[in-house]
Amino acid sequence: MEEITIKYWSPHGKQEETKFQSGHSKIDLVMRAAKRVDLSDISKCSKLKKLDLSRNMLEELDLSPISGCTSIQEINLQSNHLTTLNLWALKECIELRYVDVSENLLHGLDLTPIFLETRVRMDSSVVVSADNMLRYVFTKEELVKQFQLFRPDGAPWTVPPVVIWNMYNEMTKRFDWSELKERIDCVLQRMSKDQWYGAQRGLLHGLGIPEIAGIDCDPHMLLELTDDKLSFEDARQAIFDRAIQILEWQLNDDGPTLFLDIEKMRKTSASKLIPLIVEQRKHELENSIILVKGSTVFLRPLWLTHYGFKILLATGMGLTTDLEGLDRLRKSFGELDLELATQKVTVAKDTYEGKASRGMQRHVFDLIRGSFD
Repeated sequence: MEEITIKYWSPHGKQEETKFQSGHSKIDLVMRAAKRVDLSDISKCSKLKKLDLSRNMLEELDLSPISGCTSIQEINLQSNHLTTLNLWALKECIELRYVDVSENLLHGLDLTPIFLETRVRMDSSVVVSADNMLRYVFTKEELVKQFQLFRPDGAPWTVPPVVIWNMYNEMTKRFDWSELKERIDCVLQRMSKDQWYGAQRGLLHGLGIPEIAGIDCDPHMLLELTDDKLSFEDARQAIFDRAIQILEWQLNDDGPTLFLDIEKMRKTSASKLIPLIVEQRKHELENSIILVKGSTVFLRPLWLTHYGFKILLATGMGLTTDLEGLDRLRKSFGELDLELATQKVTVAKDTYEGKASRGMQRHVFDLIRGSFD
């Protein structure tokens, strides 16, 4: 087993070092009064699961040597003097489940590379950011569990962090398309199928083309016609063109029409799809059967139609209503020359049997519960 050396320096500039075996699963440098540490040798620790550098005086830290430690599960940097920290070195650490950066002097932290799978403990004063593709992936309740905030007195702050969502069309001032695509690919690699809908909606909003953000597909499909050599504008146009193609397939397959902005689409090449969208919006409502059991009316299928979503949102209704609420809905739809199809049943399951994916259903129902900002 190879021996590795980790060097560190005291506030007075004195160099110290500690030796470890490369096969160790834990490296502990707690309370060494280290102002700076050199982790270069740690890249040889293929079995490393935990790195603990807590309770030191670190003012800066290069995490890039950890990129090769793909088995690492926990990193503890609590109680140091860090003012900045680049987490992108951890993008390949797919087993990483916990990072503690509390009790530092961090002003901001980009959580994009570890957002999906890693719980983070940090001070409530930290300004958190993440790429817009992640905006609709976690609800507020899930964010509280994923990112644990603590006040200066050490007490837990049981509210979700305020996240600044990085818009891709604004990030072009700092990154070219190849760098942005790498960030997008990093997120997609760790994403489950049920998160795809929220991801593509966040992606298209972040690219500045929200008018077509109703596509219900694998987000990888949107990137198929892009490569690293394109400019941002060319890549965005390629994604837009691909989105129009996928959206046409979706509409011809009686797919959903939510979150498509016809007025904005009129000024783009997507305008050719407007007749299809209008026709499908009437068709999807006609095919939505609202079940009525006694005095309870189940509205879940209605929420997944364009007209239903608009009217239910305007009337402030949830997933169910009563017969009086049903009458109000009939009047609202009647003003648009639309009719609601209802069916009285003795046994009713609050389910949806349309073409919207599970990911889209989850997104819509989380949205109406106020689970997103």
